[in-house]
Amino acid sequence: MGLTHSFPPIFNQANGASLPALCTYSKMRVRTRSSSQRRPPAATTRRATKKKTESKIKLRVRVLKPNNVKVKVPPNLNQIQNAAAYAYANANTNTKTPWYNSFTKGDPVYNSYMANEWGYEKRGDAALFEKLCLEGAQSGLSWRTILHKRKAYRTAFHDFDIELVSQMTCSDVDCILNNSEHNNSGHAKDRVVRHRGKLMSVIHNAKQLKTMKERIDGFDGYTNFTEYLWGFVKDQPILNGWSGPNDVPSKTEESEAMSQALKRCGFKFIGPTTCYSLMQSCGFVIDHPVDSDEWKASFERIQKRKGGFQDRR
Repeated sequence: MGLTHSFPPIFNQANGASLPALCTYSKMRVRTRSSSQRRPPAATTRRATKKKTESKIKLRVRVLKPNNVKVKVPPNLNQIQNAAAYAYANANTNTKTPWYNSFTKGDPVYNSYMANEWGYEKRGDAALFEKLCLEGAQSGLSWRTILHKRKAYRTAFHDFDIELVSQMTCSDVDCILNNSEHNNSGHAKDRVVRHRGKLMSVIHNAKQLKTMKERIDGFDGYTNFTEYLWGFVKDQPILNGWSGPNDVPSKTEESEAMSQALKRCGFKFIGPTTCYSLMQSCGFVIDHPVDSDEWKASFERIQKRKGGFQDRR
């Protein structure tokens, strides 16, 4: 039997009379609690508590997560292949990281170019004409972009054969542009840079070069285009002693003289910076940092060169 309690009189709305209310405590609990307010089973309570705790944890994580966190995007297949090729090429070697890795970013094509072409003496009219044209195409862009498209340029301009290129016309440039636009290979490296002015300058410069060859004094006393260009450094590579890449100039007196002379001959896209880039890549100057392995190798190489070199350290 439950405990009885005395409650205040309850007003009976039916007859307006106050009825004394005596009931048990247990009955009052059942009578005054609605069905929606009844205590749920223990299992339901545990599930609700768990969900509530999980929502608090998730909310706490979202609140505490900094807004400036950048999510790293996983590398694509090309990046993975390039990194793997570079790692394989440099595996099991005791050499330190090349100084130019700061701007090649481990690109195997760019690294190979810097290791095997840049700063090496280059001769031959077609080879130098190619470099002149590609350096002009690079104007306003990165050399990495042009380097990856070098094969496309060679295909479009007959491997830079001066005689064949000089016979090309505006229609040929239209074909190059159309092929570049509708190329279905899916690779940007298979397409030249779509800049009509730069493409036309290749044909124009080939015509000027052919005219120079036909003139008796076209090369100012030199027998060919190679000797003419190398004449601006007196046919002797210039060995510089820069402490780092930031010390390397973008142009010199020699490159300005070369640019002015070629412009007088009618060449286009041939500023002093373009000329100096050609001089760097073709071994007219050695601009590797003086404390790098590449500089030491270049120094040993030009010491054995017939005709000597200009030491400007």
